[in-house]
Amino acid sequence: MKKATLQSQQNAEQTSHKLSKVKKQLADVKAEHQKLKKSHQQLQDSQQESQKIDYAMRDMLKNDYGVDKLSHTDVEARYVLYKLDHEELTQNKKVAQSWLKTLTIARADPDTKIAPTRLDWGIEQVKALINRIIELTRDIFKGPSI
Repeated sequence: MKKATLQSQQNAEQTSHKLSKVKKQLADVKAEHQKLKKSHQQLQDSQQESQKIDYAMRDMLKNDYGVDKLSHTDVEARYVLYKLDHEELTQNKKVAQSWLKTLTIARADPDTKIAPTRLDWGIEQVKALINRIIELTRDIFKGPSI
């Protein structure tokens, strides 16, 4: 009888230990889920903001400048040029590379309504920005010289 009671207590302790382990894992999963929900919401907000800017830019070009048909490439390129004009520069290399790609695609488009010299200027500005980001990153990882 004592052996059965001892075995029962051991089983209860093992079960309790497993339960606490599962509860901890559940808490970790819930925390990760909350992080993912927050990241997803931020991404959606960012996309909505980008879409609002896109619509506002199209309306402005249509109403103020009489440009009726404007490709998505032109809108994106104008947005990048706007950011450069107002010195709203990114510190993210991937974003800067996407800007460069956007301007390069717009430059290659024969139907673009943006002046080629303006696009060339933007491309040079973004290339310089990428180089600056690379230099800053090198300096950060290089550390202080002894």
